[in-house]
Amino acid sequence: MKIALFYLLLIAAVALWLGSLLPIIPTDLWWIRVADFPRLQTSIGLVAVLIGFFFFTRRYRTPATTAATITAGVLGYQAFLLLPYLPTGTDLANDSCPVDHRFKVMVANVRLTNDPDNRLIDQVRAADPDVFLALEVDQKWTRALAPLKTRMPHTVIHPTGSYFGIALYSRLPLDNPHIEHLANQDTPQIVTGVQLPTGEVFDFLGIHPRPPHPSQSALGRDAVLMRAAFLLRDNDRPGVVAGDFNAVPWEDAVAMMRDVAQLVDPRHGYGYLPTYDAQSWWMAWPLDHVFYEAGFAALELERGQAFGSDHYPYIATLCRVDRQRSERPDAAERDTLNSARDIISRARRQAETRASD
Repeated sequence: MKIALFYLLLIAAVALWLGSLLPIIPTDLWWIRVADFPRLQTSIGLVAVLIGFFFFTRRYRTPATTAATITAGVLGYQAFLLLPYLPTGTDLANDSCPVDHRFKVMVANVRLTNDPDNRLIDQVRAADPDVFLALEVDQKWTRALAPLKTRMPHTVIHPTGSYFGIALYSRLPLDNPHIEHLANQDTPQIVTGVQLPTGEVFDFLGIHPRPPHPSQSALGRDAVLMRAAFLLRDNDRPGVVAGDFNAVPWEDAVAMMRDVAQLVDPRHGYGYLPTYDAQSWWMAWPLDHVFYEAGFAALELERGQAFGSDHYPYIATLCRVDRQRSERPDAAERDTLNSARDIISRARRQAETRASD
């Protein structure tokens, strides 16, 4: 009986080792890329099997000790990725930001098949964001969200009838708002300037790339992230990018995106803040994001309440600050920039091939 339990524990450990280490492989394969998502869950599993191996060290000393050592090493790697998301405090005190320099961004993936009711509208009104980005909107959702135009009259509304409709509602004036298909992908993204009460305009990108899943690789998603980063990098104005990235913040693609545009992830030091899956007790990871360039600082991050979607709303209050006062990541290496450009080029070629078929 004990040998059977030991082998079951060993099988579970091997599965957790593979799930933790496979994403190290540089590939676009969907099943490897999505293994990056549940790192907190696999870490909990690793802790459980590590404890389990200690119960077998007397009877099966060598194999149990070896397995426990490997498990501890893999757990250390997981901790290296996840520890930056432990809460350590804010990067700017609320009372140090002038009112006309602060603004609130709210992101909500409404889920196309979710029937709209008042729960989301009520949350938007209560949060009172300056900019509200809604994803997966169709005609029924744009009708349901229409009352928001009273408080947020500046809009970009682009329903598609698919899972990639997108809409932006803003209290602040927009500068040259338009839809772009970044990296020639078939999903629309919003590109606009947003004017603060001070009169200054910053760049805002609202994005929702396709997720990696059995019918598609992660290449298209990664290309959208890279192209968004280059748009911000190549513009002199400070910028913010927000949306459902269909990627977790510790993924290599997201790290590359941050490096390209020198973006700050405000979850660093704030906490894990999972926004998906609102309908599952165990699938909990952060897919919705608000990143910003130097020149902004995060005052507050919040997760909204469930409203029938598989995503929770995600809310970030930011402050426009002097560039030198904001956290500024290291400049991207030339190799990183070349790798990002290569991702965009490969995705464009793939899109052109599909269009010609």
